[in-house]
Amino acid sequence: MTEPYPSIRIEKLDAARRQLRTAITLWFNDGDPVSIHALACAAYEIIHVVSKKRNPERQKLIFDSILPKDEYRGKINAFLKSPANFFKHAKNDTDATIEFMPKITELFLLFSIAGIELAGERLNETESAFNMWLHVNRPDLSTDHWREMFTNSLPVHRLENIKSVPRNQFLQMYHEAWIRLPR
Repeated sequence: MTEPYPSIRIEKLDAARRQLRTAITLWFNDGDPVSIHALACAAYEIIHVVSKKRNPERQKLIFDSILPKDEYRGKINAFLKSPANFFKHAKNDTDATIEFMPKITELFLLFSIAGIELAGERLNETESAFNMWLHVNRPDLSTDHWREMFTNSLPVHRLENIKSVPRNQFLQMYHEAWIRLPR
């Protein structure tokens, strides 16, 4: 007999990566910035904890960054978490509004991907596509090491070709190229 409501078994990191894949797909397709941010932050919070548990000596990510002084870390983290909390909860502020900067979502996507790698996992094609797009189109967010790795490994004309692809077409083109890669 078939279960009327079958269940699926999901591990924490798999749940986070599913949320991240959806957030990235929506981001590439100019989806709703609130939904993208909520998914990206939910994914990041899991990835942050899992990567720290798997790799206690890992590089710092957003919430444990070495950049702010300890006395400011709580306020900075509260500021960074406030949009996601606003989008998830309404118990004490049913009539509130927020000024939301969607660009901050890119940081949560970027650090989620970094956390996946620091947890010892390989990136999937959607995560790799975002990584490529961001390092090529937003080099200001990349370290010199990453910028060199992406830009020095590509001929200049290829780099310019990649930059010329509109964001809403990039993911599809990347997926098509990924399929053709030898395994």
